[in-house]
Amino acid sequence: MYCTNCGKKIDETKALSKMSSDVESEIDENTELVYSCPNCGAHIHHHLSDEEMKDLSRAAHEQYQKGCNSFAIGMECICIGVIAVIIAIIFFILAKKPANQHVLDPTCTEFYVSMILFGASLVLLVVGGIYVGTGIYKRVLYTRLLKDINNEVFIQ
Repeated sequence: MYCTNCGKKIDETKALSKMSSDVESEIDENTELVYSCPNCGAHIHHHLSDEEMKDLSRAAHEQYQKGCNSFAIGMECICIGVIAVIIAIIFFILAKKPANQHVLDPTCTEFYVSMILFGASLVLLVVGGIYVGTGIYKRVLYTRLLKDINNEVFIQ
């Protein structure tokens, strides 16, 4: 079930269990259930009209674009992280001074720079991986939704 206003995917079973704990009355098969979107607060229901399908398509395109942007940001973070790792390796090698028989000197500036760059690159690679995963998930999810809407087989 998708919100027609913001395009957020809502788990119907979780929303129904939350709503059933609040409502004491019986729900039969003919009862029309209206959910509230946790993201934007809009009302969500089954059997969408043509205008609501257009709104859902617009929201799905917007979410797809956000997924593309998230993927691009993640790839940028990963590229910068890889460059930082390469520079950190160079500084780590420079920390092995020839005057010290190529033994690592943990008191020199090159060693500190390499450790800072290793830490920064680790953070960039993790954040980039999260963004890339989120972007791929959104792109796949909303591509399927848009294909279903376009082929007129989507049922809310």
